Amino acid sequence: MTVHWNRLGPREKQVLAILRRAEATLTTREVLSRLREADVDIAYTTASTILDRLVEKGYLRRVEEVHQGSLRYRYEFPVDELSRSVVDDVVDEVQSVFGDSGVKALIASGRERSTTSPNET
Repeated sequence: MTVHWNRLGPREKQVLAILRRAEATLTTREVLSRLREADVDIAYTTASTILDRLVEKGYLRRVEEVHQGSLRYRYEFPVDELSRSVVDDVVDEVQSVFGDSGVKALIASGRERSTTSPNET
């Protein structure tokens, strides 16, 4: 599957970051709660729409579960599966605009970051 990182909005990227840091799958309400902790004031339906779109775009998996007699969804972000595709997309974009020198600069920046911040946030 080809993913297109440059076609994601800032709120979608924020939701992906929340799910990446989560220790387990999250429900819509849990994602909404974490957004609100970050001073993002959106409605439940907006959070649900963002999650649904990320599923449609192939970034998230939606898992159904029965909770108190009704169906609810939990979401997970399969980082390891998508990392390579996203990185390839970013490299392609940089190369198309800046050429090989842009890719070299991107690699150098990645090396600097990985040596200065060994703990992933």
